[in-house]
Amino acid sequence: MSIGIIGSGNVGRALGQLFSHVGEQVILSHRHGVASLAPVIAEMRSTVEAGTVAEAANQDIVVLAVPFNALDELPAQVKADAVVIDATNYFPSRDGERSELTSHQITSSQLVAQHFGTKKVVKAFNTIAMTKIRSLAKPNQPAGRIAIPIAGDDAAAKQTVTALIEKIGFDVVDLGDLANSYPAQADGPLFLFTGDADQVRTQANK
Repeated sequence: MSIGIIGSGNVGRALGQLFSHVGEQVILSHRHGVASLAPVIAEMRSTVEAGTVAEAANQDIVVLAVPFNALDELPAQVKADAVVIDATNYFPSRDGERSELTSHQITSSQLVAQHFGTKKVVKAFNTIAMTKIRSLAKPNQPAGRIAIPIAGDDAAAKQTVTALIEKIGFDVVDLGDLANSYPAQADGPLFLFTGDADQVRTQANK
């Protein structure tokens, strides 16, 4: 299964490295073009290559690793049946005041799903600090691992993301559908929280 990552900042790089360490084929992209990614790709494993944003959006799994305010600049379509992993966070100070988000009338991931016109959006990877994620990954340790919360409206898409998260060395806590993903937003109790599955479940209800 191929993975396209849109965004080559801290999030895109960290996830690209984690995915490549377990043998996944990754296309890393950003808006500045393929050539400018050469120094980044040189630090990656051979399963990671540079591509355009359009190429990244045409993979089996598409990871959004960009600021939330860049959403409108992204292609409105991804590969048919692609699973979109929403690793974005909405910050009013950076992304602009949006009353429907700050008042929790709608979740940021629901807006992502609306943008792409797909139910296969899964909120994941946005609560954990990318500076720590590689050291926290325990791919060969089946018990006592750090848990990553996810949310999504499509059961099969969540199964796909769960398998990927477990493969790179984390457990998963399913928060439910995208409408219930508030705990995992930047203003929610799980943002930057680190714990095992039981601790994440407890924290999500605070």
